[in-house]
Amino acid sequence: MSSLKSNHLEILKLLRDRTGSFVSGEALAEKIGISRPGVWKHINRLKQMGYEVQSRPGLGYMLMAIPDSLADGEIVHNLGTKWLAHSYHYLTTIGSTNDYALKLAAEGAPHGAVVVAEQQTKGRGRLKREWMSFPNRGIYLSMLLRDLLPTRVAPQTSFIGSLAMVKMLREAFGIGASIKWPNDVLIRGRKVAGILTETQSDQDFSRFIVVGIGINVNHGREEMEGPFRYPATSIAIETGSVVMRQKVLLEFLGRFEHEYERFLQAGLPALLPEIEQCSEMIGKTITVVYGDRQIVGKAEGISAEGALLLLREDGAREQVWAGDVMHIEGGF
Repeated sequence: MSSLKSNHLEILKLLRDRTGSFVSGEALAEKIGISRPGVWKHINRLKQMGYEVQSRPGLGYMLMAIPDSLADGEIVHNLGTKWLAHSYHYLTTIGSTNDYALKLAAEGAPHGAVVVAEQQTKGRGRLKREWMSFPNRGIYLSMLLRDLLPTRVAPQTSFIGSLAMVKMLREAFGIGASIKWPNDVLIRGRKVAGILTETQSDQDFSRFIVVGIGINVNHGREEMEGPFRYPATSIAIETGSVVMRQKVLLEFLGRFEHEYERFLQAGLPALLPEIEQCSEMIGKTITVVYGDRQIVGKAEGISAEGALLLLREDGAREQVWAGDVMHIEGGF
């Protein structure tokens, strides 16, 4: 981290620690080891970023309000994780956080590195479908995982992302979210988050995994009425009020780390009862489309490897490894 950036974060931390009180420019300069003009420069930078800082001659500076930003200063110092997001890369605009994370992985970024953007211009979901990324409304993040997992196991991390998202929404916001196999999170049948896992592997083991997630947070109803493949919603729509994205991100990172460690220790089968309990589809008649094929049947469960277990209309049972669930009984 550059000294310029670390000074900027340190001033923010000092002001935050004294919220409601003035901190003199002299004290800030002495604490950080920079000049008074240097402090003034960093204070102006904070103001440009949306922080409301009151300046008063003879008293100094006081932090009055913080912006709804996912920048380092709002996340890094508030992390409750042991290893996830301790290497934190914040961007205002990027083509794709997954692409950026893949680049960082190739350059040697550490396990647990996280990329977060306020806006994506080339965000994508499964099968290279576009993910609409409204600026400063949602959370667009990618997490780098470097554990050596068998190639057949690595894609199962999508389930961990879905489970963590559902638990976070239920526990932190009281929202009855559910999982739509293989990689979506729904609220009342409407999509609130999608997950895209990309893996670089050798013959038998993954070299690294990038788990990308897009979350609709403060989108309004009009923004959710666009040309989406599935009906969409946001956390703000479901709660009836704007929420702080910092809270959503911090809660999710903590929950994902916990569920991922459980996954490493016990494997997907140990988590399947919870995943199935959170499923939108289990026990319902669904329509799955894969290429030119359309399968209709009752979703009976998920296999130990992550396949959807389907009882077809003709009475035969089938494991479905890939496809889009285009209809759920009573939904869509």
